Amino acid sequence: MKEKIIKGVKKALVNEILIDFKACVYFFCVVFFVCMVLLCEGIHSVSIVTLAEIVLTNYVICYVQTYHFDTFDESDCFGKNEIAGILTCTFLYTAASLLFDWFDGSELVTALFALYIIFTYICVILCYIVKRKLDTKQLNKMLNHYKQNEGRD
Repeated sequence: MKEKIIKGVKKALVNEILIDFKACVYFFCVVFFVCMVLLCEGIHSVSIVTLAEIVLTNYVICYVQTYHFDTFDESDCFGKNEIAGILTCTFLYTAASLLFDWFDGSELVTALFALYIIFTYICVILCYIVKRKLDTKQLNKMLNHYKQNEGRD
């Protein structure tokens, strides 16, 4: 029983670290988009309240990603779960942008934001795929090196 609890706590901790990392990555992406929109409108600052809304939104969506869609953005392929995750999370981001009025009700900017979020998720998935391939290649190289040098000690 104790081992099961420890295992559950470790998994929750790993998930929490993953959620924090993802929330930071997506926070930067959303803030970048918001700032570019504001710059195009001639505004050179962003409200602290808007930043807080974005942080809150990111955390909620990252929890949904992790616990409902099994961290779909770390997938090896684009399957039904990944597409459902991308569409659901894009909907949540778009709904938050409308709820918090990040784009002053502009339907065009909101639609561009939704496309940007979809593009961001696709890029993140592709980055994870490339990273895993590079990691696998490096681990195989280290394993082969270890096997070659195993009998020399």
